[in-house]
Amino acid sequence: MKSHLLDRAIMSQVSFSLGEEMRKNTVLLLILLLFLSISLSALLGACRPQQKESIKLGLSINLSGRGGDAGEHIRNGALLAVDEINAKGGINGRPLMLLVRDDENTDEGIRKADISLLDEKVVAIIGHSLSVNTIKAYPLVTSHDTVLISAYTGTTKLSGKDDLFFRTAIDSKLYGVKTAALLKAKGVTSVSVLMDMSNADFVEDYVEQLKKYYPGILNTVQFVSRENSDWLKLASELLVQNPGAVLLLTESSMTAVAAQKLRSLKFGGPLIATIWAQSPELLRIGGPTMEGLSMVSFVNPENQRPEYLNFAKMLNEKFNKTATARADRAYEMVHILADALKRCKVIDGQSLKAALLQGEYESVLGPVKFDSYGDVIRPVYEIVVKDGKFANGGVIK
Repeated sequence: MKSHLLDRAIMSQVSFSLGEEMRKNTVLLLILLLFLSISLSALLGACRPQQKESIKLGLSINLSGRGGDAGEHIRNGALLAVDEINAKGGINGRPLMLLVRDDENTDEGIRKADISLLDEKVVAIIGHSLSVNTIKAYPLVTSHDTVLISAYTGTTKLSGKDDLFFRTAIDSKLYGVKTAALLKAKGVTSVSVLMDMSNADFVEDYVEQLKKYYPGILNTVQFVSRENSDWLKLASELLVQNPGAVLLLTESSMTAVAAQKLRSLKFGGPLIATIWAQSPELLRIGGPTMEGLSMVSFVNPENQRPEYLNFAKMLNEKFNKTATARADRAYEMVHILADALKRCKVIDGQSLKAALLQGEYESVLGPVKFDSYGDVIRPVYEIVVKDGKFANGGVIK
């Protein structure tokens, strides 16, 4: 009996020892497998190409406030450009990222949108949709070593400054020079101007510059598009002095309504607008009344450059939208920024400024160059509505 119990004790001890040994071996095996897994992950990580950090651009425009539809065209053009640039390798191997913010066309919206983008460490902010909004954004953005660049700002309040502001849009001085030349070519000795004061920084500057270069009689009528307007009264005021032409410093829908009212009052003289109205919306709302209307613009609607035609095709395929002057300018601007960024040894505001100033660009819209202050040098055209379409009436001399 004792022998039997002893045998059982010995067997139990042996079983315990074997179990303990197996547990130790299992733990060691698990540790070994974990070590091999970590080593393999590290090895694969070292072999795999590392994702380079994105270069961030900001787009701060009106998407939901009054006139927000125009912002969609701007956004689409910019997004398409970024997609194309990244498909071709980005900025020296680094992807370009576009961060879009809605400024709501309000003071608070502009501030929030731009602060949000600055917090994201963007190297440049594309904005804003109106001169008045760009002026409000200017101190904040440029004080953070960030380039502010616009294709939609004409005010001379930002001209001739050695700063971080750039524009691909012509300024009000050149608008004044070219509008005066166009009026002279048409033999117009008096003009009435309709001024939308919702964009006062642009329209007041435009008129001031026009007065410097136009020797004829100039009458002005002001209104605010954000408020209800008596269009028949406005049209009558424009015609009080029997002008030879009417200049409409208004966006597309307001230009269409004003033109209809003027024609209903039997005004048969030239109607002139600016690139601000160069939109399919003008033709859609204005209809046949728009026939013969002229615009002072730097965007050629008969652009046959292969790269532009490809852009227009891709825009339609991606967004189901036709190319517009607003989309064109956004697309051009992103490509200009990308060209300059590729020449920057360091990605920051000052390096981007230097690179932009050094370059001459053959963009989808034609030749572009910045002067020493970041203001653009480019040709200006008379655009004419002909047979329900925008046509190029030639370079304004």
